[in-house]
Amino acid sequence: MKLRLLLIFLIPFFAFSQGKRTLATKKMFDKAVEAYNAGNNDEALGMFKQCVADDPTFTEAYLNISYIYFEAKDYDNSLSNSLKALQTNQFQSSIFIQTARCYYHLEQYDSTVHYMKQGSSFGALSESDYLYSAKSLVYLGEYREATLYFGKAIELNANNALYYNERGNAYFQLGEYDLAKADFDKALGLNPQSSSAIANMANVALAMGDNETAMTYIEKGISGASDEQKVDLLILKGNYYKNTGDFENASAAYNEAYELDQENAVVLNNQAAVLIELEDYQGAFEKCNLALDLQPEMMEAYFNRGIANEMLRNVEDACLDWEQAFILGSEIAEEYLNSPICIE
Repeated sequence: MKLRLLLIFLIPFFAFSQGKRTLATKKMFDKAVEAYNAGNNDEALGMFKQCVADDPTFTEAYLNISYIYFEAKDYDNSLSNSLKALQTNQFQSSIFIQTARCYYHLEQYDSTVHYMKQGSSFGALSESDYLYSAKSLVYLGEYREATLYFGKAIELNANNALYYNERGNAYFQLGEYDLAKADFDKALGLNPQSSSAIANMANVALAMGDNETAMTYIEKGISGASDEQKVDLLILKGNYYKNTGDFENASAAYNEAYELDQENAVVLNNQAAVLIELEDYQGAFEKCNLALDLQPEMMEAYFNRGIANEMLRNVEDACLDWEQAFILGSEIAEEYLNSPICIE
């Protein structure tokens, strides 16, 4: 993979800059390439840095430095050098794509999408590049566009279960449960042991009101899951029981998940929701506080804490919680804010 990446940008770049640098710098670059391909990254990095010190317009040296830092997961330095490469050549797709990858790992998803689109204008993207774009769009909440990029990755590799599973998640967020289910089915056909696809099948079954099918997938998933994977499945198990009105078993499932992961805001919020059903409002209030400590922008926890506060006769605090839940996107919270509870 390293050699392929180097050869892609070595050939066109020399056409722009070969005549501007000394023979010694060119030889230094060739030695750096040899060291890099031999796996001697530290040695290669030092020589590539010497190249850009000798010639600050040495685009391909900057890009190779970026690749080396990227492999070391030093994404700040990787980005810095890819941007330096971009300053000297704005017509090479590999530079835009490398920049986008750095931004992705720095969790700057809008920049990831921007630079991937720039890169695609100078050449076709690979399946992994489409995946970077699609997952960034998911993080940005642009689920419709994300499905298109997942689709492009699938066109290039129709046998990758991950792509179907990820696209199914995007369809799920759009409320298009039939399309989500079809993708999860495909993912399971390609990888029957995929715990995430099994959990997703359970989740979409719950959303479609097919509780029994959901439980079948939940039990199947739990039987072969790691502790980390069990947490998500136990959440779904709790959701199943909550949907059927069995709050005692729902509480047991959420509590089991909590024993495995005590810093999971979703588990804490779901525990609070069940405690409200069981009329343990003080317990629900405390669980919501713990959830918000972990995830301060958790809309559902504000809403549930509002319910708990109302039942504890803390009406002013309840209305403040519902107001915050509304600001974060809760439509039902608006109904509570406009009710006599808060208007008075």
